[in-house]
Amino acid sequence: MFIKLWKFLRGYVKIEISGFSVERFLSRAIGEGAVFWDLQRLGGKFAAKVSRADFARIQILTQKTGSRVVAKSFHGLPYLLARLRKRLFLAIGGLVFIAGLVLLTSFIWQIDIEGTNRLNNAEILDFLAENDFALGRFRHGVVYRDIENLLLLEFEDMAWASVSIVGTRAVIRVVETIEAVGDSRFRGNDEFTDVVAAKDGVIVYMATSAGKPLFRPGDVVAAGEIVVASRLDVGTAEEGNLSHRYVRADAAVWARVYYRMNFEIPFAYYERSFTGRRAWTHSLSVGGRDFRIPLNFGAGDDFIYYETIESRRQARLGADYPLPLSRTQTTNYEIVRHLRTRTTEQAQALAIELATRRIAEEVGENVDILTKEISFAEGERELLAEVFLVTIERIDRIQPPEINSTKEEIN
Repeated sequence: MFIKLWKFLRGYVKIEISGFSVERFLSRAIGEGAVFWDLQRLGGKFAAKVSRADFARIQILTQKTGSRVVAKSFHGLPYLLARLRKRLFLAIGGLVFIAGLVLLTSFIWQIDIEGTNRLNNAEILDFLAENDFALGRFRHGVVYRDIENLLLLEFEDMAWASVSIVGTRAVIRVVETIEAVGDSRFRGNDEFTDVVAAKDGVIVYMATSAGKPLFRPGDVVAAGEIVVASRLDVGTAEEGNLSHRYVRADAAVWARVYYRMNFEIPFAYYERSFTGRRAWTHSLSVGGRDFRIPLNFGAGDDFIYYETIESRRQARLGADYPLPLSRTQTTNYEIVRHLRTRTTEQAQALAIELATRRIAEEVGENVDILTKEISFAEGERELLAEVFLVTIERIDRIQPPEINSTKEEIN
C-alpha cells in the first residue's frame, strides 16, 4: 500500500522498449540504478513501468544501445498537477463540487420516527422543529440526551426515546407506554372496565365472570350500551351504608344480529382501457421548494380521460446520506371509456358478488349465519338488490367505565 502511494507521489511512466538489443539496454539501465517493475515480454518488445526520474535518465542509453523507448502513458501526482494547471477552471470546479458535497452532508435532510402507534409523527416533528431540531439543522454538535429528555417531558405516552444520526439521516426511536384503561380517578392496582355492546341485537346468551349484569337473554340491546357494569353497590340506601366499588367487568355476550344491505347495479356502465399513450412532466424539489421543469414529454394535451401516477426519487450519497434534492415524475396514462350494457343476469351476479364481499368485511368469517336472503327489483335503469341477514355472534366489547350510571340491575 505504501509502495503504491510512494510511486503515485513520485510519478511513473508506462513504457514500451523495442530494438535489436533490448536485453543489453535493460542490463545497462539496471546497472546505472534504474528500476523497472511489471516487466513483460510482448513478442519482440518489452512493456514496463519506470519512475519519472528514471525515464529521463534512460533516454541517453537508447542512443548507445540502439534501442527505442516509447512512453505509452503518464501516471502519478506530478503529471496530474501538470494537467490541472492547463485546466484551471476544471480544477476549481472539482474543488467547489467536493466542498459542496462536504457541506451538504453536514446537515440533517431526513428525520425518521420509528415505534409509534398512538403517538402522531407529525406532532413529534413539529415539536422537534420548535426546539431547533428540523430538516437543515447542522448535524454536528447535537446533544442527543437533551432531545430525548425533551421528548419524554412533552409526550406522556412516550416511555423511552433514542436519537441517533447516521449520515444525513436522523432516526428517532420511541417506545410507547402501555395504554391505560379505566377512569384515572378509580385506577389503583386494577383496571376498571365496563362491558358494552359492539352492535345492535337481541341477547341470546350471557356468561358473566365479573361485574354487574344490566341485561339478560331476550333483551334488545343497542350498540354502545353497557351490558355488564364495573360498579358494584355495597350495602343499602335504607340502612344508610350504601357505597360503591369498581371491578374489571368481564363477560361473554352472544346476540342475534340483523343486517339489511341495499345495492344499486346500473345496467349501463363504462368500461375503461388504456391506450398505451402517455405523457409526463418533471419537477425538482430543492430544500423543500418545488420547481417545475417547463418541458412536456410525449403527447397529452388531447387526453380526455387519464390516470395519473407520481414517482419521486431523492438524491442520495448512499443509503444514509439523503440530500435536499429530489425529482418527481408525473405520468398521465390515457384511458378510453366504452359504453357497455349488463343483462339482468349479469347485474344479479354482480350484486351477489358485492353482497358476499360486504358480508365478509362487516360480519366476518367466524360467524354463524342463520338466515341469508337476497331479493331483486328491476328498475328502469338499474337493478335494486336487498340483502337480509340474521347472525349469531359475540358482541361484547371492553371500554372505560361510566361512573354515573343510572341503569339498575335486573333481578
